[in-house]
Amino acid sequence: MTLPEYLQALNGFGRLKQVSSEVNADLEISEILNRLYQGGRQTPPAFLFEKVKGSKFPLAINLLGSPENIHMVLGDEPEKISGRIAGAIDDLKKKAPQGKILSWAWKNRAFIKHALAGKPKRMSSAPWQEVVMKEADVDLDKFPILKCWPKDGGKFITAGLVFTRSPVTGERNCGIYRLQVFSKNEIGLHWQIQKGGGFHYAEAQKLNVPLEVAVVIGADPLLWLSAIFPLPEGMDELSFAGLISGKAVETVKCRTTGLDVPASAEIVIEGVARPGQTRMEGPFGDHFGHYSHPSPFPVLEIQSISHKKNAVFHAAVVGKPPQEDKAMGEAVSKIFLPLIKMIKPELVDLWAYFEAGFHNLLVASVKQRYEKEGLKTALGLLGEGQLSLTKCLILTDPGVDVRSFRSVLRAICQNFEPEQDFLLFPGTSQDTLDFTGPKINRGSKMILDATSQSKPLQSAPAFKMAEGWGEGKVLRELDSRISEIKALEDCLLVVKLNSGQESSDCRDLLKKVLDRSEVQGYKIIALVSEDVPLENDILLIWGIFTRFDCERDVLFSKIELRGARAVHFGPLGIDATWKKGYPEPVEMSPEVVAQVTRRGREVGLE
Repeated sequence: MTLPEYLQALNGFGRLKQVSSEVNADLEISEILNRLYQGGRQTPPAFLFEKVKGSKFPLAINLLGSPENIHMVLGDEPEKISGRIAGAIDDLKKKAPQGKILSWAWKNRAFIKHALAGKPKRMSSAPWQEVVMKEADVDLDKFPILKCWPKDGGKFITAGLVFTRSPVTGERNCGIYRLQVFSKNEIGLHWQIQKGGGFHYAEAQKLNVPLEVAVVIGADPLLWLSAIFPLPEGMDELSFAGLISGKAVETVKCRTTGLDVPASAEIVIEGVARPGQTRMEGPFGDHFGHYSHPSPFPVLEIQSISHKKNAVFHAAVVGKPPQEDKAMGEAVSKIFLPLIKMIKPELVDLWAYFEAGFHNLLVASVKQRYEKEGLKTALGLLGEGQLSLTKCLILTDPGVDVRSFRSVLRAICQNFEPEQDFLLFPGTSQDTLDFTGPKINRGSKMILDATSQSKPLQSAPAFKMAEGWGEGKVLRELDSRISEIKALEDCLLVVKLNSGQESSDCRDLLKKVLDRSEVQGYKIIALVSEDVPLENDILLIWGIFTRFDCERDVLFSKIELRGARAVHFGPLGIDATWKKGYPEPVEMSPEVVAQVTRRGREVGLE
C-alpha cells in the first residue's frame, strides 16, 4: 500500500481531515495535533495539510493514531496476527521431534504460503525516482519539515525510515530516529543505544569506513509499524512486514548508495555517515514529555534527494502523553506478547505504559510454577532487546489486569513487601532519552514483586486517607511546602509540592513524610512537582515515572544491611520532583496557542 492509497482509504472511512488553509510547519502543526490529544479526544483523525508555508509539498500526520487505523494497516487485530505466527512455530516445535514435518507443513500450508510470499522483491524502478536533486542542488528547505516545540534545536524529520546495512554481515536494518536538520544537505542521526542503525555505525567506525544511509519519507504505513517492532537483532524489518501482510515489500536500489529501499517511498534521502564525524544534536521535545539534552550524534552528508513529482511529506509529533505513539506502542505490545510467551511460557500478560514513555514502566503478570519464578521472568525480560531499557518492572499474579494502573496498584497494596520484594539494580545502561541518571545512557532499574505466591494474606492498610485530609491542619503540620495530596487505591500516596524546592530539600521532605505514622499503610509515596495535575491519571503517571532515578531518588524509612544485602522497610518513597539539571517539560508558546485558537475550524479544529 502506498501512502496516497492509505490516505484515500482513510478518507473513505471518514478518518482523514483535509485542511486546505495554509499552515506553518514551525510549531503550528504541532499545536493543532497536541490540541486534539490533550483535549481528551480518544481517536483524533489523520490530517493532510495541503498547503504548508514555504513548501509545495503537502504534509500528512497522525496516520497511525488510532487502533482502527492500525487494524486497517495490519489487516487484522494485532494479537491475532502474532497468535497465528506463534501458533505455527509452537506447532513446529511439537511435531519436529516426532518427525512430523510434512504433517506440520500441510496443516500450516496457508501460513507457509503467506510467509514465503512476503520475501522482499527488487524492482527496476519506482515513482520516487521521478525527480532528483544531487550535490549542490540538494535542499532540505524545500520540504515542510517540522519544528515541533519552541525550544527544539531546530527542524526535525520525525517520521523517516532510516535504512543502513552492516558493513560486517551485510544485514539490513530499518529504524525510526529523529533527524535534525543542520543545513540544506546535512542532518543529525539520533541513534540511541540498543538501535540497529547505531550498531552498524559502530561497526563502520571500527573499520574506519563511511556508513551508507538512506532515509525514506512516506511509504507503506505497515513499514512504519515494522520499524518500531522490537525484532531480534539482525532480523529484517521488510521481511517481517511481508510476513504480516503476506505480500512482498517491493524495493528499488538507491541512486547513489548500494542500499535497497521501498518502492512505495514518496521521498528518499541518500548519503553517508563518516566515522568520528559528530555534531551536537538537540534539544528536542521527545515522547518522555521533556526536552532531551543536546548531545553529539553522527552527521549524515546528503548526496542526493529523490522524490515523486506529487510527493506527500510524512511527519509525526511526540510530547507529553497521549500522542500518536500511544496507539502504535500498544499495538506493538499486543503483537509482541504471543511471540515472547513462546520462550517464557510462564508469562501471562505484559504491558508497557505509554503514560510513562513505555520504557519507564513495564508490568508483567506471571503464572509461577515454583517460588520466585517471576523474578527469573523479570530478569529475562530485562535482557531482551528494547525491554532492556526498562526502568521499573512490576510483577503481578495472572488475575491482575496489567493494563490498568489502578489494578496494578491494588496488587501492590495486597502483596508487595519491600523486605523481600524490592530489587534495585544500580549503575546500569538506560534509555538515551532518560535524563534522570548520572549521565547519558546510564541509570538504574528496579523490580517490584507484587505476586502472592508464598506470602501470607496481607491485611487492609493500617491507615486510609480521611476526607479532606489534604487540606487542613494535618497537611500544614506535615510541611507548608505541600500544596496537594491524593491517594490512589489505598496504595499510592502522591504529595504535590510548591515550586522552587532544591532536590536536597525534597529528599529531606520525603524522609519526613516516610516517617509519619499516618502514611504507614501506603506502599508507595511519591513527591511530584507543581506542574503535575493529580486529577489526570495519564499525566500523574507521566509526572512520577519520567522523573526519578531508582538508585538516587528512591528512599525507605529504614534500611538494614544483612551480609551484602540491603533490606528495606516501610513505604517505598519516590522523589519524582523536577530537579536541577533536568530538561524542561515541553510546553507550547502562548502566542502559538492563541494563534491556533483564533484559526480554529480553518485549521481543522472543531
